[in-house]
Amino acid sequence: MNRQKDIPQAINPDKPLLSSFLHELNLSRRKLALYPTNHPQISTSTEKTLGLLNDLFHSKRTISLGITPRAILFEQQWLDKEDSANLEFARFFSSLGIASVSFHFGLQGQELIRFNQLLRSDRETIESFGGFERLLEDQQIEHVSVIPVDYAAFQSSKNLIAQQDQLWDMFLHGLQNGILDFGESDSADDISTVADLFNEKFSAGDRPAEDFSRSLDQYIEKRIQDHAGTQTVTETDRRFNSLLEQLTPEARNQIFSSIFRVLDRDHTHAPGLLKKLPSRLVHDAINSKTRQNLKISSRLFALATTLATGASSEFERKVASPSEQLSADMVRARLDVLFSEERQDLYMPSRYQAALDSMLSCDISGSIPEDVKLNLKEQLETQSTERNTLAILLDMLHQPIAADQENAIQQNLLELSRFFLDTGDFRSLKDIFQSWSRYLYGGQAHASIFDEKVLANHTQQSFMAEVIDAFELWEEDSHSDIIAYITTVGEPYSDLIIEQLGLAPTWQERRLLMQLLGGLGGDAQQKIIRALDDERWYLQRNLLTVLGKTLDPKNIKTIQQLCHHEHPQVRKEAVRILFICNPATANRQLLADLAGDDPLARLAAIDIADLSSDPKVLGLLHKTLEQDPGNDQELKILQATVRTLVRIGNQESLPIFRRVLKKSGLLVNRRIRQLQLEIIQGLGQFPGRRATQLLDELSTGKFKQKALIAREQRQ
Repeated sequence: MNRQKDIPQAINPDKPLLSSFLHELNLSRRKLALYPTNHPQISTSTEKTLGLLNDLFHSKRTISLGITPRAILFEQQWLDKEDSANLEFARFFSSLGIASVSFHFGLQGQELIRFNQLLRSDRETIESFGGFERLLEDQQIEHVSVIPVDYAAFQSSKNLIAQQDQLWDMFLHGLQNGILDFGESDSADDISTVADLFNEKFSAGDRPAEDFSRSLDQYIEKRIQDHAGTQTVTETDRRFNSLLEQLTPEARNQIFSSIFRVLDRDHTHAPGLLKKLPSRLVHDAINSKTRQNLKISSRLFALATTLATGASSEFERKVASPSEQLSADMVRARLDVLFSEERQDLYMPSRYQAALDSMLSCDISGSIPEDVKLNLKEQLETQSTERNTLAILLDMLHQPIAADQENAIQQNLLELSRFFLDTGDFRSLKDIFQSWSRYLYGGQAHASIFDEKVLANHTQQSFMAEVIDAFELWEEDSHSDIIAYITTVGEPYSDLIIEQLGLAPTWQERRLLMQLLGGLGGDAQQKIIRALDDERWYLQRNLLTVLGKTLDPKNIKTIQQLCHHEHPQVRKEAVRILFICNPATANRQLLADLAGDDPLARLAAIDIADLSSDPKVLGLLHKTLEQDPGNDQELKILQATVRTLVRIGNQESLPIFRRVLKKSGLLVNRRIRQLQLEIIQGLGQFPGRRATQLLDELSTGKFKQKALIAREQRQ
């Protein structure tokens, strides 16, 4: 027997070498916590890591790895999920919020060392400096790139899995009752999630459960009953078709099997339902299959074939004959009539519908196909009248127009802006601002920047204040549109947002305003710099956080001065930023705060001490942990010290941890026990086998239950 045939064709020969590279990369990262960058151990480990990587570069110039919390994806294949090096790599990078990391040909030793140094930061610190992509650019690391995880799109993995299971159960329950249930929001994302779950259940060729097939049949039957005799494509039809479009061929065939099975029992309603389905998908469902394969009657097979073939040829005819569409000159002539000076009253806000009805009542000449004509009318009848009118107005701005037409358009854009703000349509507001700006600066406008009205209206204080207030007025689904609009307008919003930032009562509101402020262009940064003179320390701290994400070299001097600010939280943010561009100055201020007597300053410094690689910083942290907490403030400092030492991951911290954990007897009060529990919890994330061994020792003593939980976290 030829054993070569038993080898799966999909096996990638680079996978064992890649696992060795990941193992060595993990080692080199850990050694940076033990030795200075110029130590022989660091250079030896770096050379070995690069040697393995260069061997991989023989077959490809870029090595890209997809990251999940439990596995690594390479070349569309999962690396060995049982390999400890792969698992550690996946967990570590996933904890930093990285979805993909790529190593490019030409990576040098110093770049790799700087990259490993960045990996010592936690996710919060990384995000506070603008994310990994910004840090890589600042550290001049050109041959490593990352793609961060979009945490706005989902919650934690466990919550996501629970939500997916709940969404799938709701979907199945809805089918049994003849409805499409895609969750509370019923959004496109939820439809995509159901589609992904549907695809997953058919990815391995599994046969569907009998109750699932029965539920699908019940939904099709209920759909026929509810929509018998109607030709209009409903919102439910669109959502069902959207689901079909996102399914794999295997999963989609399962649904079409159910559709054909039900329609074969009710030929009367078969044409109506099949016409509502995407003709391309119907065509694919019956293409290359016989009637016997589909297990349907010859009558239904002929009907489906006719509809699919007819739709396909009609589509080809439209594509092949674009000249049959209504000419651009004819469309322009009708628009000129509509917007002529003597008929301006027709397109004032109160007469929009009348103007559109007038257009629709006219005979449309030419050879435009009947179905296209009907589709156009349906769009105009079902979509927002104001939105359709705006589309016409903005289309006119692409061509030269007379001064009187420009004035009329400008007046209508002003009134439409008011309407869209009142109704929460910020996408349309953004379209108005962008299109009018392009027209105004395009060189063909009759109005000048000094006497135009649209942009001036959008940047009025009262108008902008209403936009900011819209975050409370409208649901969160609209917030992304509001942010996009404000970012488009840009710098004029900076003063208002800074003022709101100083008054916002909750962290959620402040975070949103900081996000907005960081996305503004123009002179927004200079206004932030000027606002740093404000007496409110919390506003200064938040403004520093914004500056740190989009750091301009011109602002470094101002930030450096704030390293000596009287409030420790302001100093903390200033030092955090300087660790990127001026680590020596940042480290001196960090050491001063760690060794000082002010407990608030020490606590703030401890929170960012893992940004430093100075052994003196590590020594001060160890010295702090050797003291017993005399009050709740000191306990808080010691707990923060433990968390920082866990992030640093230096093996020299383990003996300190052990001494604290060994304390027992009458001298152990409530605060010491809380500190001991903090250490055990931290050991669940501490790197290295020695931490595992320490947990094994603790699993047989008084900390047995907590130690076992921490031990499970390490696995």
